[in-house]
Amino acid sequence: MKSFLKSTAFRALVIVVVLLALGSVLAGFLPSGTTPANAVVSALFSPLQQAASLAAKKLEVFQLSFQNAAALAEENKKLQEENEKIKQDLVDLDQAKQKIALYEEFYELKTQNEDFKPVVASVVGRAPDGGFATFTLGRGTAHGVRVGCPVVSGKNLVGTVTAAAANNCTVTTLLSPELSVGAYALNSSESLYVNTTKELAAEGLTRAPGLAKDSMLAPGSVVCTSGLSGLYPRGLIIGTVTELADNPETGYVQDAIIAPGAVINEIRDVFIITAFDGMSDAP
Repeated sequence: MKSFLKSTAFRALVIVVVLLALGSVLAGFLPSGTTPANAVVSALFSPLQQAASLAAKKLEVFQLSFQNAAALAEENKKLQEENEKIKQDLVDLDQAKQKIALYEEFYELKTQNEDFKPVVASVVGRAPDGGFATFTLGRGTAHGVRVGCPVVSGKNLVGTVTAAAANNCTVTTLLSPELSVGAYALNSSESLYVNTTKELAAEGLTRAPGLAKDSMLAPGSVVCTSGLSGLYPRGLIIGTVTELADNPETGYVQDAIIAPGAVINEIRDVFIITAFDGMSDAP
């Protein structure tokens, strides 16, 4: 609108209006009826009247176009808002599906282990360095959580509670070099222990180091918690062997590289097992 007011067309319209006003004044001083003077005035101002009429129509079209543009802009804004809402609804639906799948998997585990007493918890904080060695859950001692409680995602071990306050707790995960878990291989029942290194943790991996020469572990072997220490119930899935590699500390003993069953860097919700048969009382 501002650009129109500053345009040549608008200035021309103002001049036409002024001339029309002047013509009206002159016509008032002339005698009525058709006279040579009236004819001259009519001849002079008739084109101006036509031009003014045309300019008025153009102005009306411009105003209508401006109104339509404003209406289209408002409609476009509403469509964008609806589109964003649909996107968020899809994200919420995907998260709901993941949560349902998590509950279904844990329910199966719970039916096989009726002694388990679980507490559902959500991740409320992660390590300041952006790593996945630890994270914080929004449940604590007020909900029956204590240091030493195992944390699972479905049937998969995530880690253990290493600090607990009234309404939150810290979990040290399988991707922490500080955590070591007694384990066994499903296909051979051989005893193992699982830990990780900074290098492996950066890739989201763990290991079973120092395999015996007659070890039957191979890519695809599933490794579970042994339950011998009383820190974890027996049979929680730790992960699957992806490859056998030379131990970097010895150079001649092999390690089994293990991909955790739980995708720890994507976890949002977990179960804290606050009690199970054979659970150690020591934190």
